Amino acid sequence: MKIELYKAVDHPTIEDVEKVLKEKLGDKYEYKLKKKASLAATMVGGAAQDQITVIKNAYHRTVVGLQTTSSSSPSVPKYTTINFSEATLAGWLGFLNNQVGFIGRIVIRLIYGSDSEIYDEVRNTIKDNMNIEIEVHEAGLGALFKKKKKEEAVEA
Repeated sequence: MKIELYKAVDHPTIEDVEKVLKEKLGDKYEYKLKKKASLAATMVGGAAQDQITVIKNAYHRTVVGLQTTSSSSPSVPKYTTINFSEATLAGWLGFLNNQVGFIGRIVIRLIYGSDSEIYDEVRNTIKDNMNIEIEVHEAGLGALFKKKKKEEAVEA
């Protein structure tokens, strides 16, 4: 399995991301900005990182998060990553989704649709309009075997 890591070269703020999304996507979606909360506030539901939620409806919404690493070592450079999450529902729909069972989930998907263009549209808007470097990493069990084969090839 391949994992893509999005690194923002210019260290944008969440306000910069919001500005790009609003300029390129306009009033097509609703936007909710959340700033990083303190540790105590995070424990009661605050954001662990700066994030913006792009909302199409109660079912289709995506969260774009920014996280900047900080290191005391000069050998490890500071960088900002952009994370995308699609696992968000409106509060009432999340409760309903958990309570209605398998048939209810099918009905909810029938009402809102099972696929939406919002996810790719938001990701592509950010990738195309911001200075982003994409790193691809191998993950999972297959990555262990590939790494071992590379080590054996180097030794030989």
